[in-house]
Amino acid sequence: MEDDKPSNLFDKFASFMEHDTRGEEIITYGIAGVGLLTALYRIRPFARFTSPSDVPRHFFKKKVLLEGVVKNVEPADQPYLLVDHKPLVPLPRLGTPKYLPVKIAGVNITGNGLSWLQAVVKGQKITLLPITVENQFLTCIVMVPQKDKETFSVGKELVKVGFGTVQEIPVSLEDKELKGYQRSLQLAQKWAERKRNGIWQFKYSPTLLWKLRNNLDNKLKSTLPVSLTRYLNI
Repeated sequence: MEDDKPSNLFDKFASFMEHDTRGEEIITYGIAGVGLLTALYRIRPFARFTSPSDVPRHFFKKKVLLEGVVKNVEPADQPYLLVDHKPLVPLPRLGTPKYLPVKIAGVNITGNGLSWLQAVVKGQKITLLPITVENQFLTCIVMVPQKDKETFSVGKELVKVGFGTVQEIPVSLEDKELKGYQRSLQLAQKWAERKRNGIWQFKYSPTLLWKLRNNLDNKLKSTLPVSLTRYLNI
């Protein structure tokens, strides 16, 4: 008789499930609820990040983009941005605002670079691709979306105008996106050196060949369409 008890219990449960769909609904909703909670935990739609430690580790691996507004540019040995991170679902802010300290990946910023950031980037909406955490900073690829224009990389533009120099980033062979970013910084630095932009005007004396080439580039830039000068990298 005791051996029949488990079988009887199973039969009763099966009969209950057949005649009362509420059991199925409870299980279905339970599974759906667990899935929703898991998804919410992974994407953190309500979380406002104010410290690098707030950013989940899987955000780095999955290359989850963050959005925010640059509230200030802080002077330091290497200037950094104070970013008001915007969660996917913004909620009313309680208490004193705290901002996420962000360093621009792969760039050593000069004094003129600090002024450029304050003039060009402060107050702008930006997109961040988290790369790593360095001390109390979140190191990111920083991009500025522009209406009706191509999004520009802050690091690349800093290097291109000669207000920053390229700093090596530890890159794995599998990370094609980060390798492409570092390559773009290197090309921007070569362009800045050739043009004697920013710090490079003091490091290289202008030769006759450079003067002739620079004059030619300026003439082409004034006569050719903007799209063509960009394509030719003039």
